[in-house]
Amino acid sequence: MLAARDGEEAIDLPADIQRELRELESRGDRITHYELLSVGADADGGAIRRAYLERSKRIHPDAWYRKEVGEFGPLLTKWFQRLAAAYQVLSDEETRLVYDREHKGELSASDRAAVDKRELSRAEGERRQRERRDRLLHTKGFARIGAARKLYEEALAHVQNYERSQAIECLKAARELDPNRKEIVSKLVELEREQARARAKSALASGKEREDKKLWAQAITAYHAAFQLDPKNGAAAAGAARCFLWQDDAQAASTWATRALELDPADLDSRLVLAEAFIALKMKARARTELNNILSKDPEQAEAKALLKGL
Repeated sequence: MLAARDGEEAIDLPADIQRELRELESRGDRITHYELLSVGADADGGAIRRAYLERSKRIHPDAWYRKEVGEFGPLLTKWFQRLAAAYQVLSDEETRLVYDREHKGELSASDRAAVDKRELSRAEGERRQRERRDRLLHTKGFARIGAARKLYEEALAHVQNYERSQAIECLKAARELDPNRKEIVSKLVELEREQARARAKSALASGKEREDKKLWAQAITAYHAAFQLDPKNGAAAAGAARCFLWQDDAQAASTWATRALELDPADLDSRLVLAEAFIALKMKARARTELNNILSKDPEQAEAKALLKGL
């Protein structure tokens, strides 16, 4: 425990972690995912995972449970969540590629160079793999079964290297060679579902980022893409509803808020958006119903109270 100065509260948080949190807070949104994880943009999936595990142990709120952390409590939660979000993006091939493209201008010179090099290497690797798959697809007779097995094993290796898109291409070729092999089809379905979920998460994160910057139209486009990729993504529907409301498109806001509530009836924020949209559409009775619903769950919801009083 650090000794407390006169008039100060003792803090059970090492000085180096205090400095780390203060530095992170001072940089705010200017810190990149790579800098947050303390890895370069040339890091592979294994290095990214190791970096995440190491840093998360330091700032995970549970690591300091029942400790006196004072003002650093909210910072531990905030930056652990940011760290987890960064790892989620960089640990997935699809979302990392999108992040690199969208945030390239924010990266350091060395990281931009690493991204360019990795992109060239990836493109060359994909070209070679594509040529090899094309050769195997021309295999004749029983040799096609063996070729399919080679492609299946190659796909599994790509999965281990966090190269899902290449694994999918290998499995598609393997399925063409041996359409009756169940493990090929099963693995392909699994990876394609993972890919869709990853793209949905990437689009959702992009929507949130644009919404925070008040780029409503761009945020709506991203949220819509996330919802198309994952029709059960209530967060995407809720985000679109908020942005449409900010754009004064109450009809669209009500449509998307309704979708969000169909997926998560307990989402009081979306219910509030729906009520505000109904008010803008002069549908006071329906707005009143939604506001009363909110207050039955949360009697102290100030905004719902104010809106209901104004009706």
